Amino acid sequence: MKKLNLFYVIAALAVLFASCKPESEVKTYIVDFEDVTLTDGIYNGSDLSGTPKKETAWGEEITNYYKDIVSGVAKFQNVYSKEWYSWKGFSISCKTDKETVGYLNQYSVYGSGGALGSKQFAVAFTNATVIIDKNEHGNFKINSLMLNNSTYAYLGIKNGEYGGGDARKFKAGDWFKVTITGSLNNAETGKLDYYLADFRDEKTFILDKWTKVDVSALGEVDKLTFEFASSDTGEWGMNTPAYVCVDNIEFEQTIEAK
Repeated sequence: MKKLNLFYVIAALAVLFASCKPESEVKTYIVDFEDVTLTDGIYNGSDLSGTPKKETAWGEEITNYYKDIVSGVAKFQNVYSKEWYSWKGFSISCKTDKETVGYLNQYSVYGSGGALGSKQFAVAFTNATVIIDKNEHGNFKINSLMLNNSTYAYLGIKNGEYGGGDARKFKAGDWFKVTITGSLNNAETGKLDYYLADFRDEKTFILDKWTKVDVSALGEVDKLTFEFASSDTGEWGMNTPAYVCVDNIEFEQTIEAK
């Protein structure tokens, strides 16, 4: 009888110890770009604060300035060309001009501001890369982000681009998409296609508002890349303006109890 009582005491102590053990915590991080300082409504690397590198493009030697734009737990790679007054990768903006057609309006979102009533957002152009360095708790898992078309792309798709561009008005069968690829330690974790415009199968969809996109299938990542493709492609590449606006990127991290 004493042995049986001792067994129950040990079992009760084990349950008590387990219930008192601290639990791990899941912490969420939102990257919303409100912490980036803008000049005249944008940041595109033109302050030349990035790291300069001499490179050759189209037979001409140019100086490209490489900079990581930091917002929250992520770094958004920006490349600014001094000689060509142009950029690629990511810029940050609060521009909302929904009327002006063409390249001079490349920083505007087709909306009234950032996602969920915020002011600022990122603009991705051509191949754009995000770096998410791990911290003392490990790597970050991506859950979702919000996307919207830029005005430049939206009007080019809806009406055709006038004033120097080659984008044509979309017709049945056309499409425009961004592919988001995740990687961790140089190994791909997955990729997701999101159609920013879709005129296939009798659809006439052009994204015109901030939309939450579930990218949790990419899992833990230390890098994201954004790449574009379109049915409107010619001899020199894609005619549809290769832009998308990005906001409210949600990451999470499990913090183990000590």
